[in-house]
Amino acid sequence: MIRAVNFSAIMNDGSSRRQASIDIDELSNKISDSLTSWSEFIVDDVTTGADEVVKKFGITLSPTELLSGYYSNYEDRGDVLGLMMPVLTLSSGETKASPVLIYLKQGQVITIHDERTERLIVLSNYAEVFMRKLPGGKEDWADRQTLIAARIIDEIVEHNFEILRLIVERAEQLQIELGEMQQLPRDTAREMSNIKRWILDFLNAVWGARTTVHMLRYGDAEMITDKEELLSRFELILAELDRKIQMTEQVSEVLTAGMNVIQAEIQNKLATIVVWLTVVATAFLVPNTLATIYGLLPINEVSRLWMVISLIFATVTSAFLAYWYAWRWWHRKGIS
Repeated sequence: MIRAVNFSAIMNDGSSRRQASIDIDELSNKISDSLTSWSEFIVDDVTTGADEVVKKFGITLSPTELLSGYYSNYEDRGDVLGLMMPVLTLSSGETKASPVLIYLKQGQVITIHDERTERLIVLSNYAEVFMRKLPGGKEDWADRQTLIAARIIDEIVEHNFEILRLIVERAEQLQIELGEMQQLPRDTAREMSNIKRWILDFLNAVWGARTTVHMLRYGDAEMITDKEELLSRFELILAELDRKIQMTEQVSEVLTAGMNVIQAEIQNKLATIVVWLTVVATAFLVPNTLATIYGLLPINEVSRLWMVISLIFATVTSAFLAYWYAWRWWHRKGIS
């Protein structure tokens, strides 16, 4: 279901215009009066709401083909260019990737996304100012929609970078909490695993976005300009994505080192438990063996006294020897 439609354009008279919450039936007339337009559709669910938009504009490239990509996609049909870019959100302890569909026709840029893509909504609010800075000639339609597409993609990349900031902030907060605790809480390993999974999701989304931007830069699509000075905008986005990938991998390495420390701490505690169980088991092993032997012998008052004394002595001695051996092994392994 379409929740809202925002329209921004450079009109035939060279002026820029923006209209929020426009009626979809009025949109066709607005587009025909413009040199280049950006129609933004906010839907409940992209997977179902995009079909209605595509049919309205007579686009032959089905949303299903774009949504079939893992995190992103690129489809060039000559007269229409379709892109899918991932937008990440972090909520309820998990990351979710929402698709943004971008269609480019001659003189038209169409985006379809849900309400979680807040930065695109903010960009749309200031689109009239952005449109004023675009080339105004009729023959410059490819330049204009290339710049619009680059601006939209840049907003998506920056939005995803904010998710990485939240992940790093949570990892640092967890590190501070662990430093102030005397012993590890039970859910620490799970929390570290969640952060690791968030980073992996972010890294997959960034790699997917990079693949799409690379194809957009070097795919020679007819709906994109051939001017190198404008295509360099995509080079800047690719460089920014490369930096984000490198930063994410560094964060992942630091987090992996932290998880190794936690695992070592857990193993040390398990080793401590095993050592004490060994001491307890050994302390009762020798007297238990003696008690078994004594049970086979005749018993009187004198022998009973010596049996009790020998059992107490055997218990204390075996416990001491087991503890002494475990203590030496403990410190030789460096367990604390």
